[in-house]
Amino acid sequence: MPRADAHLHLFADGYPGRYGRSPAGGDEFAVYQTLRREHDIDRALVVGYEGAPEFAGNNSHLARLAAEHDWIAPLAYLPATGTDRRGLDRLRSAGFAGVAAYLPDPASADAFADWAATAGGSLNDAAAVVSLNATPEAAGRLGRALAALDGCAVLFSHLGLPGRHAAVPTPEGVAGRLAPLTDLARLPHVGVKVSGLYAVSDPADAYPHAAARPFVDLLLDRFGPARLYWGSDFSPSLDHVSFAQTLNPVGLDGLSAAEAADVHGGNLRRALGRR
Repeated sequence: MPRADAHLHLFADGYPGRYGRSPAGGDEFAVYQTLRREHDIDRALVVGYEGAPEFAGNNSHLARLAAEHDWIAPLAYLPATGTDRRGLDRLRSAGFAGVAAYLPDPASADAFADWAATAGGSLNDAAAVVSLNATPEAAGRLGRALAALDGCAVLFSHLGLPGRHAAVPTPEGVAGRLAPLTDLARLPHVGVKVSGLYAVSDPADAYPHAAARPFVDLLLDRFGPARLYWGSDFSPSLDHVSFAQTLNPVGLDGLSAAEAADVHGGNLRRALGRR
């Protein structure tokens, strides 16, 4: 089955990982090239991150890679406060397919919402992909801002970051935890990445991450397979699981062949095709 990866990272010096070196075991770009050929990955949404000093310059690195490899759709890292119109124009000219923001709390979500209120026109005109690493506490503050980004594909990463769970949570607990995110299912341009399941498990290496299944079940019910997007979370995921173990996340085994093809690539290709 051809795939399109909705969430990965590529750092010039490698992701430092839990052991102080890239868990990919070598040059991350070269390793991912091998993996995508082996697993028939024809498109990839590469998510920028510059939120710590060691990751400075990641946007420029991704722009260089995307200029040379047409399978890469890069997303530029932005702080929660965003950038001005000229900054967005520069990113678009550099080949970025959209932007990525990291919103761990309500304050950062409020800052992003304020910025989106002024930048929404430019993002919509570009049919940008907007990737959000946002907790439920942050997602609950974004409804009005995301409603205005109706020309974009807005994708929440890692099942909406519900937190770690040592035991399989109850459906009631899952529904309560993700309520701020599932409330956004009313917006047809909002979707969720089935990625980073290790971040729901305690311990993180408890593959196949049974604690994540009820979250996937809920997201399938509320968003449907047309708005879920598989992502590998390369290379951070390799601190906890193998790349092969990221390919078939728990909870997707009941999909039809057509639905699985959408979640594992078709949905992302269509989102990028709108540009």
